[in-house]
Amino acid sequence: MPKFLTFHDLADLATDYCAELAHTRRLPQNLFYFLEGAQSFYAYRNSDVNQIAWEDEVRFLTQQHLLQPEGILAFCSLGCGNAAPEKMVLRTIYAAGYQLIYVGVDSSAQMLELAEANLEGEVFPHRLVLADFMRPDFPARLWALLDPASVRLYAMMGGTFGNLDQHQARTMLARLVRPGEYAYVDVVPQYADEQQNARLRQRLLQLPQNLPAFFERLLSSLGLSPDQGVFRSHELLEREPEALKYTFFFEVKREVTVSCLGHRFVLQAGDRLELLTVRAYVIPSLIAFMAERGFELMGTHVPRVGRLSHLWQRILFVRTTAKPE
Repeated sequence: MPKFLTFHDLADLATDYCAELAHTRRLPQNLFYFLEGAQSFYAYRNSDVNQIAWEDEVRFLTQQHLLQPEGILAFCSLGCGNAAPEKMVLRTIYAAGYQLIYVGVDSSAQMLELAEANLEGEVFPHRLVLADFMRPDFPARLWALLDPASVRLYAMMGGTFGNLDQHQARTMLARLVRPGEYAYVDVVPQYADEQQNARLRQRLLQLPQNLPAFFERLLSSLGLSPDQGVFRSHELLEREPEALKYTFFFEVKREVTVSCLGHRFVLQAGDRLELLTVRAYVIPSLIAFMAERGFELMGTHVPRVGRLSHLWQRILFVRTTAKPE
């Protein structure tokens, strides 16, 4: 039996996500992981995670004075997935004698089961929570779990922030992170060099071609197959924060029925289903965007990424004022 807490009913979440899909023709990322997408995602994501130098992250967090000999660090991962990006960091911090508690939050039971298996045998205290962190009742319920902690850090790892509507993600963090607490996000940064940036843009535009098994599995989970349509990629320059937004669609060639956990709706020839969104950021613009709601930059670092095709940048904010959205 899974050993995680439940804040939100799994059936209610599934119904809401399917209704959103039918209404907007946009696949909520949460829903894919309901539809047996967790294993598919980590079939390629695990190799990426294993190349990122976690030692750099331990060094960075230590330099930011988040680790206190007499205090307790609460490291809360929003959209924790299988907990791989943070596991080695937390293991190292705990082995160095610092007190901490890890809370992993995800709306997918499959993801939490992967996290549970991944954390088996780890000696640092950890709790897993089934919840949708975008829901308004989430903060108060989470805070109750973190009461003993003197330092609270809310992390969005694995590019989660860049998959979401930016204003909604910032509003969620503004509700959750109180003055004196920390938000920690990792995003794909743009390059200063034009040639490097051009290569990054080309790689992101070609995600469906570069990750065919991932996108085919995604379609299969909705009762669709690649031969029923074509994948489309769209690039948009967003201004607030400044980022290149890449949206990936499936455009059907004939009438098809989409099936989602017992819910069904019809797409006509030429209709598009939005599958995924990713972003590459101009980092100073993202920092300014967060500052509008009282998030002050503490520090940022770019860990070594081995053979990965692009960089990841970690950004640490402290909440200084509770400015409303």
